[in-house]
Amino acid sequence: MRCAAEAVARVSRFTRAVQARPRTRAHRLTPRAEASTETGGSPEGTMLLLGLTGSIGMGKSAVSSMLTEKLRVPVLDSDAVVHELYSPGGDAVEPVAALFPGVVDPDGGISRPELGKFVLGPDNEAAMAALEAVVHPLVDAARWKFLDDADKAGETLVVLDIPLLYEKGYENTVDLVVVVSAGSTETQRNRVLARPGMTPEKFEAIVARQVPDEEKRSRADFVIDTGCSLAETERAVGALVAELRSTGAGRAAVWSRMKAERRG
Repeated sequence: MRCAAEAVARVSRFTRAVQARPRTRAHRLTPRAEASTETGGSPEGTMLLLGLTGSIGMGKSAVSSMLTEKLRVPVLDSDAVVHELYSPGGDAVEPVAALFPGVVDPDGGISRPELGKFVLGPDNEAAMAALEAVVHPLVDAARWKFLDDADKAGETLVVLDIPLLYEKGYENTVDLVVVVSAGSTETQRNRVLARPGMTPEKFEAIVARQVPDEEKRSRADFVIDTGCSLAETERAVGALVAELRSTGAGRAAVWSRMKAERRG
């Protein structure tokens, strides 16, 4: 049961200066039964923003599903937002099509395989930057609406699922970061290459744009291990949520700052 212990014990590192706390050794989370079904929080209703990230094939989507379906934690999936933006009638279709002719599929949405021909690979960095200049503001608008709605609903813990959180500097837009990792590049590679349409070349191109898993784990506040069974990982996720619901309000600051900056 080594994996189960690691999945629960790889927790709070307090690595970022905003915590105003020294870095500590990992410790075991102690779940509280009531925390899994009740929403805690500060008297002021401060909302804790937890960033969820992880490299391709590391199990982030599975953890995201556990958070929403099992633990009822609101999660904004940035990939899902982009998918909606690229869908027929989506706000990104027209500007992206103007940048890259031929990427619109017969249904009127953006074809990701066709778009990938323009933006993936080391020779297409300028094209990728142009795409991000169009898409990122739209994603940011969706993120703001999600947070505003969650705040009005009285939520005290929300998750922002951001695949390129470290790569794009989004760690400063959340209070804490949890990294999902299988702990093995071989496991990662095997998982990704088993996906339909994936090739070693595509895999390498994607990985080249991502911060290495080892670095992500070293920078994270929490690490969830998905190299274990699904049930073991689920217990670790539940323990993390219980901990944050019972103690997280004291670490929440980003949302209050965002609202203040917007008012200013």
